[in-house]
Amino acid sequence: MLKVLIVDDEPLARQQLEAYVSRLPFLQLAGAARNTVVANSILQSTPVDLIFLDIQMPQTSGIEFLKSQEVIQQVILVTAFPEYAIEGFELAVTDYLLKPVTFERFAKACERALANVSGHAAVSLLKQQPGYLYVRHDQRLQKIRIADILFIEAMANYVHIILEDQKYTVYSSLKGLEAQLPADAFVLTHRSYLAAVAHIDRIGQAEVLIREHRLPLSRSQRKLVQSLIL
Repeated sequence: MLKVLIVDDEPLARQQLEAYVSRLPFLQLAGAARNTVVANSILQSTPVDLIFLDIQMPQTSGIEFLKSQEVIQQVILVTAFPEYAIEGFELAVTDYLLKPVTFERFAKACERALANVSGHAAVSLLKQQPGYLYVRHDQRLQKIRIADILFIEAMANYVHIILEDQKYTVYSSLKGLEAQLPADAFVLTHRSYLAAVAHIDRIGQAEVLIREHRLPLSRSQRKLVQSLIL
């Protein structure tokens, strides 16, 4: 769950973003501010993970706000002026939305922010406890023993982490999750499947068997998979 702060001097723009926030189950509105002064007040008293920040505002612009202090939250710039895009990305913002913002584009930017937050938390904890993977599941951080993972299946913007008697559905990319796992313990059998080498029971012509699960095996990956288990 990401707690969101909206900073925009236009009431209609704030209302639209608030409506969009309510439509995504992994977002929770923490506050809305008409300028950066109010925004700072909210940030000092309320936990915030993600800031939607307008650029053109009276007194202090969004760009000036980012330059004036250390902002640790994910930041998505929202503006009607595309010429600020380069400067925004130089400040390491998560994304850049042009007004009028569609819900589809809004959702994509939020998904990127969620992936960033989940990945950072997981990597930090993984360094503290080797042998375990930490992922966000059901609005909490879930600890999974890596040795118990049979395989991971990618589904659009989500992945299914399959264990012997448990399945976790996590918002992440397969590539992002693969980077957190031991390189020699898992192998791609297909662009959408990452198999635990130790749990592979049999290799067929076009599939890999793990328990009762049949994972597709691409022709390009077959020799690599065979070399790891033979």
